[in-house]
Amino acid sequence: MALPAWTYRSVIFDLDGVILDTEPIFQEATSRLLETRGQRADAGVLQRMMGMPGRQALELLRAHHKLADPIGELAIECSRLFYEVLGQDHAALMPGTLELLDRLEDRNIPRAIATSSSGRYVRRILEPHKILTRFAFFLCANDVENGKPSPEIYQKAAARMGHGPGDMVVLEDSPNGLRAAKAAGARCIVVPHDLVPREELIGADAIVPSLASEELYDLLGLM
Repeated sequence: MALPAWTYRSVIFDLDGVILDTEPIFQEATSRLLETRGQRADAGVLQRMMGMPGRQALELLRAHHKLADPIGELAIECSRLFYEVLGQDHAALMPGTLELLDRLEDRNIPRAIATSSSGRYVRRILEPHKILTRFAFFLCANDVENGKPSPEIYQKAAARMGHGPGDMVVLEDSPNGLRAAKAAGARCIVVPHDLVPREELIGADAIVPSLASEELYDLLGLM
């Protein structure tokens, strides 16, 4: 039986782990960085880093592993390792991304991206897919003082859309993203992947297996 559809005015997508299958690449890059220093990645720390802006995540990593490297140098190395892991391929879209965009466009529902990554990264990583123009705008780490789990980026997304946070639906994959969306006052649907701790998703308005799930389409009134 179909679920009652929500009333909303826009949909805001997180990027990594929601639109793009990049979280395993980030985690492998982090593991390689630590291996060169004779350390192993801690799964709990990697999970806590998920969804945070790069500098904030690296500060957590640096403190936990007692790394002597300056944050700026770690950031440069992590970026290099990310693209080394990615290789000649481009990051794959998560299942159902294009179909969901088609449905939202058909109904003239505004869409945007709110990510903890940098603007330069957003443009580079999405360029092969030619979908950035399908979003009204994107907000990134450069646009906020405080990254997720702070609600700032979602508050700014709502303001840019011209309505309150309560009128938008956020699609997230990480606990930090969920906390940011809920603190802003938005509804949040979590689309968790294998790296996401399910016990940290308490408070989600819904948890669905993918962007192609029937439950997601029901909630958004897209069936």
